[in-house]
Amino acid sequence: MLAHRISDNITLRLLQAHHAKVLFDLVDFNRDHLRAWMPWLDKTLSEKDTAGFISGMLSSFASTGAFTCGIWHNEHLSGVVGYNRIDTENKIGYIGYWLSKDAEGKGIMTDCCRALIKHGFDEYGLNRIVITVATTNVKSQAIPDRLGFSKEGVLLDAEWLYDHYVDHTVNALLAKQ
Repeated sequence: MLAHRISDNITLRLLQAHHAKVLFDLVDFNRDHLRAWMPWLDKTLSEKDTAGFISGMLSSFASTGAFTCGIWHNEHLSGVVGYNRIDTENKIGYIGYWLSKDAEGKGIMTDCCRALIKHGFDEYGLNRIVITVATTNVKSQAIPDRLGFSKEGVLLDAEWLYDHYVDHTVNALLAKQ
């Protein structure tokens, strides 16, 4: 999936080395907004850090098929979505995502996740797709809810977020649903 048009104004593109500056600038501009939920901000302090992320992601794509796409909305990079991990043995894909503040509330992420789900089931032959979300992240939790995922439980203290732990809901969708 190098590029996939979702709609007239949304395109997913596999992140490449030449996207490092625009991605870093987007993260930096949205730093306060993202800090509430993204634990990696303090490790993303330069374009070089973002280039390292992209390089690692491309290596993972080559070895496991897990990929990360930039979300272009009206030709502007607005966020990221992808399979953070693919468990090929058990046919499980783990989706992760974030959007810039100005792109929220427009259905962009729901449409992008819908495309990833279709790709996961149709192209990767996945049996199960999982999205974990901080229990108090209401906007992010709405995505798997809208897409028909089942809430399977809560992972207590699932993630260290700067100075405290947050719990995560486990949301799953099965191919047979």
